[in-house]
Amino acid sequence: MVSKMKSSTLCLLLMDIFLTQVLTGAIANQASKRRLFEDLLFRSGYAVHVIPVNDETGPVTVGLGLRLTGLISMDVKSGQLDVNAMLQQKWVDGRLRWNSSDYGDIKTLAIPASDLWKPDIILYNGIGEEQAFHDDTILLEHTGKLRWIRSLRMQVRCDLNLATFPFDNQTCKFKFGSSIHHMHTLNMTYVNDDVALAFEIEMDESGKYWMLVNHTAGLKVKHYSCCSYQTMVYTVVLERISIYYIHVYILPAVILALLIPFQLFLPPESRERLTLGSILIIANIMMIFKLQDVLPMQHATLSLLDIFYSLNLIWSFLALLATICVLNVHNRGPRRGKVPDIIRSVFLSCLKPIVCLENDNYYPVISTGCVPMKDFASPSGLSTEHDGHRDGKNGSKLETDVEDLNRQVCLLTARARTNEVKEEMLGEWRQVSLVLDRVLFFLFMFTIFIYTVVLLYIVF
Repeated sequence: MVSKMKSSTLCLLLMDIFLTQVLTGAIANQASKRRLFEDLLFRSGYAVHVIPVNDETGPVTVGLGLRLTGLISMDVKSGQLDVNAMLQQKWVDGRLRWNSSDYGDIKTLAIPASDLWKPDIILYNGIGEEQAFHDDTILLEHTGKLRWIRSLRMQVRCDLNLATFPFDNQTCKFKFGSSIHHMHTLNMTYVNDDVALAFEIEMDESGKYWMLVNHTAGLKVKHYSCCSYQTMVYTVVLERISIYYIHVYILPAVILALLIPFQLFLPPESRERLTLGSILIIANIMMIFKLQDVLPMQHATLSLLDIFYSLNLIWSFLALLATICVLNVHNRGPRRGKVPDIIRSVFLSCLKPIVCLENDNYYPVISTGCVPMKDFASPSGLSTEHDGHRDGKNGSKLETDVEDLNRQVCLLTARARTNEVKEEMLGEWRQVSLVLDRVLFFLFMFTIFIYTVVLLYIVF
């Protein structure tokens, strides 16, 4: 029992000694940090607004590194890219060195960013103000090296190229540089002197509308008469995920293009031809306006999809005019007379077999003349010997009746022939309109097929 009490007392004593040493060490460490902080920033006369440059060390070298952590949005209409990123800056300040053994072996110290000099590196092509998060602390080493990591939300303007929309790649650049100092005072370089570490990606490269396909970092120098300035350029290449736009824009464009020639495939008597042509024109205009909800109207270069819908609109209008012309030819027979020989030769003899209408034969009516009844012989059964006994008055009346009957028969025959000629002329004009319709159908089909294939080939 006594031995157990002694062991418990010994454990408590050791624990008390351990806690006392830990607390004493922590208090001593805090005191050393406080003393180090005061020696570095107050007693040494440190000036926060003075750049750490002297004749011996030369310009202050700042290592710059960017880590892209998130793609917020890509607004094509305004050409604006919005991202989350972490900007890392490393430099050396000789005024902030200390001997770690003099301060309880302290080798690193976290100092508020407002108490230290910081590189005046800004985003040259930024839109609005940068939104910084968790950038209030700088990590300082006993060798004078400083590391400042800023979490930022940045917006930049991109140079858009929408020629191949929606299968386009967009390039955006982040340009960083000093707002005041030239390179002989502030020299920028890659963080850790490694270009591979100067630009890192820590995000899911697959998104809903865009996918990151490439990223590079480069340091550019621009020389002036007085001095030279540096710019660190971070470039990202984004590829549009186009499956949504294929269903919404490209598929309707192809369908509308195919419907244009097929409205000419309808019979000329069909009243729906003009209705279909008008609907196609309205549909193409609506799709052109719908594209402006996605693409900037002020953009100098039209996309191929814009050109596609514009061509569809033009050919829809031409198809409507062609339909009107065909309907005019189809119904012009009774008003304009017979088909000219050259049109009959070109359309009914040459083009008709070419456009696959050789089986649609037309047979014109053969002309027949009217023979007066007075030219026929006298009726049988009447002998010449009775002619002398015929009453003169009755003979004259019979002849008059026969001539009148002959005139009526000739008149009916002439009217029937006139109707037959009209029907023949109308039939020929209908044949011409059918051939013209089929020629226009093949012409429109070939033209629309060519520009559809060419534009889709360029886009894909």
